[in-house]
Amino acid sequence: MMTLNEPFSPLFQLSRDIDRLFGRNGDVGGYIPAADVVVTDEHVTVMMDVPGLRVDDLEIELENDMLTVRGNRAYPYATDGERRAWQRMERGFGKFERSLQVPRGLDPDAIEASLDTGVLELRIPRPDTLKPKRVQITAGKAEGARQLEAAGTG
Repeated sequence: MMTLNEPFSPLFQLSRDIDRLFGRNGDVGGYIPAADVVVTDEHVTVMMDVPGLRVDDLEIELENDMLTVRGNRAYPYATDGERRAWQRMERGFGKFERSLQVPRGLDPDAIEASLDTGVLELRIPRPDTLKPKRVQITAGKAEGARQLEAAGTG
């Protein structure tokens, strides 16, 4: 099973790392969830890490061949004006939008979405028109005539 983005994986990893480092608007510590896209003959599955988020924190949209997940990973520390000296801050917070290319022609009404233990799973069935079709090969006229002659001479 090959993922849709496999040939571009190093570029996506670099882009995600840069986004994590600088955030979407130059903010340090922006949140960009990691995602996997797996395409089979039957369906497209997207698995996205969204720890700490609830169903109400997420919005999903499919338009043409772009699947977009938006959300907000709220900053968990009070901002009551108290001065703080951070020892280490690695986790990202804030609003995010993650767009992933999926095969064209998927039905947005057919998306099944679930959220369990910090992983958002989106499962989108591929319509019959997008599934691979096996073509039956028949013998050509000349070959068919030879088969008849061979059958008649026995």
